[in-house]
Amino acid sequence: LPDGLELSGYRIVKKIAVGGFSIVYLAVDGDGHAVAIKEYLPAALATREPGQLAPKIAPENIELYRIGLKCFFDEGRVLASIVHPHVVRVLNFFRAHDTVFIVMGYEHGRSLQDHIDRRRQKGDKPLVSEAAIHRMFMQVMDALREVHTHKLLHLDIKPANIYLRVDGTPILIDFGAARQTLHADLSRLYPMYTPGFAAPELVTRKELGPWTDIYSIGASIFTCMVGVPPQSAHERREVDCMEGYYQQL
Repeated sequence: LPDGLELSGYRIVKKIAVGGFSIVYLAVDGDGHAVAIKEYLPAALATREPGQLAPKIAPENIELYRIGLKCFFDEGRVLASIVHPHVVRVLNFFRAHDTVFIVMGYEHGRSLQDHIDRRRQKGDKPLVSEAAIHRMFMQVMDALREVHTHKLLHLDIKPANIYLRVDGTPILIDFGAARQTLHADLSRLYPMYTPGFAAPELVTRKELGPWTDIYSIGASIFTCMVGVPPQSAHERREVDCMEGYYQQL
């Protein structure tokens, strides 16, 4: 969407992130407060022509697009009911221009992945101290318990989706509603996943549940210690190279 666009009482400042299912914008509300607005726009199903606000959807993609749209809207509704210090705060959600937008609190800081990468580049060790890992992931797990209580799965937990405020406290971000559209068309709307952090059932397309997110928590903790993700679940089914790492740790 163009910078400066007025949208249901919010003004778009700039685009700040693009994913497979959505685009995130920095915006300001009517009082001038910064917010983040996440727009449902699955790249595999929809495009936006220059100068247009509504997405363009091929006829064969309309049904899947609408299923994902409903899931995205439902996710906004559920997340808006979750008030937890370590879960991204949803302030509003609305429909406009044939899609859905989720308005979230804007936080200053950087992702855990950025923190790890910067320390690796400087040669600092440890990348994340044992005390910091314990403190941070106790908070993340507490947040995840609240999310699971509301019948939501995250399905893409990784250091890039754990945001660190300036004071170092974490926030779980980038929940993906369309990733949970599991029974519509598995070949096209099945959850996207990040190799190394994805549980085996995400790769083999078996039943997902809270345990799927727990696997990703373990992989994220591993990355904090080693600096790189663990071997992917797909590769581990062939040859498991993780034993050497475990012995080093």
